[in-house]
Amino acid sequence: MLQVAIIEDDPESAAHLRSCLDYLAEAEKVQFSVTEFSSGLAFLGDYKPIYDIVLMDIEMPGMNGMETARALRQMDKAVILIFVTNVAQYALQGYEVDAMNYILKPVSKYDFALKLRRALSRAVRQQDELIRIKTARDTYALRLATVRYLEVDGHYIIYHTTEGDFTEYITLKDAQKKLNKDYFARCNRHLLVNLKFVTGIEGDDVLLGMDRLPISRPQKKAFLKEFAMFIGGVN
Repeated sequence: MLQVAIIEDDPESAAHLRSCLDYLAEAEKVQFSVTEFSSGLAFLGDYKPIYDIVLMDIEMPGMNGMETARALRQMDKAVILIFVTNVAQYALQGYEVDAMNYILKPVSKYDFALKLRRALSRAVRQQDELIRIKTARDTYALRLATVRYLEVDGHYIIYHTTEGDFTEYITLKDAQKKLNKDYFARCNRHLLVNLKFVTGIEGDDVLLGMDRLPISRPQKKAFLKEFAMFIGGVN
């Protein structure tokens, strides 16, 4: 199931976009879970990177679509963004925020389906690189590309990501199975590191930018071997 956010201040336009999604779901045999927001501020208020596709009106009171998109990209660089607008010249600025496309109002179901098929293809590919985690309150879809390292905290695992920290009740062993990628390596019993984020190794520490994580003596040989294989392009 693909998660879609509609940011539209006009209820009739939002309802029409929902009907277009229903049409596309039937035509492409896909399922959508749709969440509506009446403003950019409402959308950004408690944002979590759970959406696959964002359909955003540009002309909104208060924070307009371009301003909302710029703020969104500070929190989520991977979500697929498509503008919906009355004025094409505004949408042409979409390259500034890495918008995939734009749809002109009034939205026809045919044009909508045509523009969204490309987005669907990318969203499905990106879902192959997603993991689902269940926190105390919600379930989130985390992109593997954003996960920097995992840390054991009692009976919980903290996923440290570029989008923030997320905590799940799970063992490190089971979390590692969920990740199922060779570029995650243990540097000690309590830490699992994404080697793509490693910027260096100094003594008994592995560096991830400003973060310095300890490498345990029993784990050091294996960790350095995995890192060397990763750097050499084996993984």
